[in-house]
Amino acid sequence: MAVPDDLNRLAAQDVVYLTRRFSGQAGNSGLPIASSTEVFKGRLRQALNGDWVFNAFTGQNGVVGFVLGTVGSVNPLWNSSESPASGLQVTITTAFSSVVGGVGNVIPVLTEVIVVTTLIPIDFTD
Repeated sequence: MAVPDDLNRLAAQDVVYLTRRFSGQAGNSGLPIASSTEVFKGRLRQALNGDWVFNAFTGQNGVVGFVLGTVGSVNPLWNSSESPASGLQVTITTAFSSVVGGVGNVIPVLTEVIVVTTLIPIDFTD
């Protein structure tokens, strides 16, 4: 299916999971950098302006959420997939900065990867 259809399927779920991770390369060195992975449990909805919004479940009436943006732009890049192992998931990849290396190759220096999925990441299961 297309990404908008998969987003609507995720929005129909009572619970979805959002993971966020930063990765990339340390400049022209090509050395990988990575951060820890954040995981949130919540719901997905579409705002009146067309943006997709993830609202995390929080205790004590706290508010945590992410405005994910609108499908269709090149940066961030939106993809979706579905499999028995990973469930239905939409991946949003945003390159924040880049450098030109070698023969005009653009190397992303910092990339944010957000995945909204129906299954809790395997590292968080018992």
